[in-house]
Amino acid sequence: MELEAATRRFQLWLRGLRSLRRDLRTARWADDPAQLAKLVAGYVSHFADYCAARAELDPVWTLAAPWASPVERGAAHWLAGWRPTTLVHLLYTESGRRFEAQLPDLLLGVRSGNLGDLSPAQLAQIDELQRRTVAQEDELSREMARVQEGHGAVGAGGELGDVGGLVGRVGAVLAGADALRLRTMKRAVEILEPAQAAELLVAAADMEIGFREFGLKYDGVGAGGS
Repeated sequence: MELEAATRRFQLWLRGLRSLRRDLRTARWADDPAQLAKLVAGYVSHFADYCAARAELDPVWTLAAPWASPVERGAAHWLAGWRPTTLVHLLYTESGRRFEAQLPDLLLGVRSGNLGDLSPAQLAQIDELQRRTVAQEDELSREMARVQEGHGAVGAGGELGDVGGLVGRVGAVLAGADALRLRTMKRAVEILEPAQAAELLVAAADMEIGFREFGLKYDGVGAGGS
């Protein structure tokens, strides 16, 4: 029952993500910063709600993520989700792509206000965000490695001790990973202007949905098209 509810929750979250992506993609071309800011806040809130719902799950289900395809789990997951630094890398990629496309205009002093038009102050803050996030990711990875090695749960003779405590530690690491994902998203949005944040979140949604669609297609082929 819990697995069915968790799968349904994921499907509803993904449906909401598609809707938010559509709204952001449409609104980013409108000259309405207030509306963009509202939609960006809605996207962040949508992810925060999903993280809160995941925290109520058995950590074993969260880590196994049976609702995700093998491709998603193998290629896109770090501690049951995307790496927080992936969002920063995506920001740099989208910024560089737009910067190259509009370089002639920038040289003429024409500013676009999109991700290709980041200020030196914004770039400095993004660099700091990346360095801080990498360090926090590394600490979480080390903690999960200690859990997987059975530190504190396996006796000298190889017998398994406090299983409940071990599962609790897994849950704590996964909660820490979700919290880091959410902090990274919130900080990136704070650094960016509403139109820039909208572009980043659309790209993030494209990535999430793209992995999902590719995974389902790949698994369907592997299962004989079923």
